Amino acid sequence: MEDLDRLLGFLVDNVDGALSAAVGAMDGLLIAQYPSQGHDLSMMTAEKTKVISYVRQIYNGVLAGGELSEVVVVASHLIGYTRLLSDELFCLVVMNPAGNIGKARLYSEQVSVRILEVLA
Repeated sequence: MEDLDRLLGFLVDNVDGALSAAVGAMDGLLIAQYPSQGHDLSMMTAEKTKVISYVRQIYNGVLAGGELSEVVVVASHLIGYTRLLSDELFCLVVMNPAGNIGKARLYSEQVSVRILEVLA
């Protein structure tokens, strides 16, 4: 999983305000996180699956908005940016409130294909 650590590290190092990054599965499991010390993103990953499932249901079904690709949750002390990689996988970037969501979007899109290749 060294490549996965490198890719997640790239996100943390290049997204202004990023504190950590992770890859999670829709069954609620944390696959990898960078850095491995610090915030434990296991609980956040598990809860993020509930948010993704609900938002998918609303946007794709009720609102006929099409396939969901990103979810941003902003709290007073953290921002959680999520890019869906597939039906079963997502990438999460956790940032401080001044974090650059634009860079999170750009760089997570750039590494998304490579993350899927590493996990294949």
